[in-house]
Amino acid sequence: MAYFDNNATTRPCEVALAAHSEALSEDWRNPSAPSSAAARVRVKLDLAREKLAACLGVSPGTVSFTSGATESNNAVFSHISRHASPHSRVLLSPVEHPSVREAASRYFSGRVDELPADGSGIVDPSTLAPALDATQVALVSVMAANNETGVIQSWDEIAGICRAHGVPFHSDATQWLGKLPSSKFDACDYLSASAHKFGGLKGVGILKASTEVSFIVGGEQESGRRAGTENYPGVAAMLAALEEADSFGETPTLEQARNAFEESLRASIPGIEVLGKNVPRLWNVSALLMPRFDNLRWVGKLEKIGHEVSTGSACATGKDGPSHVSAAMGLSPEQARRVVRVSGSRETTPAEWSGLADAFRLAYAELQADSSSSEVVSI
Repeated sequence: MAYFDNNATTRPCEVALAAHSEALSEDWRNPSAPSSAAARVRVKLDLAREKLAACLGVSPGTVSFTSGATESNNAVFSHISRHASPHSRVLLSPVEHPSVREAASRYFSGRVDELPADGSGIVDPSTLAPALDATQVALVSVMAANNETGVIQSWDEIAGICRAHGVPFHSDATQWLGKLPSSKFDACDYLSASAHKFGGLKGVGILKASTEVSFIVGGEQESGRRAGTENYPGVAAMLAALEEADSFGETPTLEQARNAFEESLRASIPGIEVLGKNVPRLWNVSALLMPRFDNLRWVGKLEKIGHEVSTGSACATGKDGPSHVSAAMGLSPEQARRVVRVSGSRETTPAEWSGLADAFRLAYAELQADSSSSEVVSI
């Protein structure tokens, strides 16, 4: 099965698996225990924190290890709500991940505003300053890159505007890390990410916080910020995966293969559209508005042919209604049900992208045939 759902999760890379296996074998002790052997694990955990912080361009003292970006996002909004004015509001982009949108709604019920965005889902930074001047804002949250379309936000510019206004800025960088350079996130007051999106393992992630955020109580782990025995094997695997991803540098060949795939489809399937095609996007993602047929039919047909793709955010699977990202981009509910997301990885070859294009063409022909054979003709 050719795998093209890497924005949902990636296959753990070999260096991550090796680091995890070694840590499970050699460094399985509780880092908070008083023995000298446990203290050695503590030293390795602290060193991993320093190296991860260096990858992100932030201070080690601001980095906490969590179970993933969903926990990190919830922790940020919970923390901000406890210290903010009861009348203050939060500003979000309209294309945020559900773990941001729903956390904001829970902790700032009735006090969440969406920033205006264009047809690609991009927030214009010039609209932010007037919004910050018009109301009391406790937090601005704008993701680095969208999980459904790959469209990139001007998060660094937005962070600068927030800093100039004295307003904290949070960015969910879950899709950015492992795909684009990760060394400039000191501009963010709060940052969240998940290891399994860039070759690490599920169940471990990062929260970068410029203030002391205490969000799970019951122990003094993570400098009193997050109680619970530290998952050092998961952290070791996450570090190995991020260091390997950062070592790849620029990815023009990978982007070219994705672009060739899109052009091939546009030339052979009339009416297909690529969402966000004319704006900066992650090099691995294609969000395709298909001309006909529900996206679940495309997913099922492509899987039978041997290619695994998606309809959008895995966290929104099973929810009624169209994707909020598609709605923010101006798509109708009927159009949103025709969006198919394809997401490759660094290991995806040009031949695999070409093979996926062939699979789409075959799926289209079969779906058309299925549709024709199902029609009932009355005489």
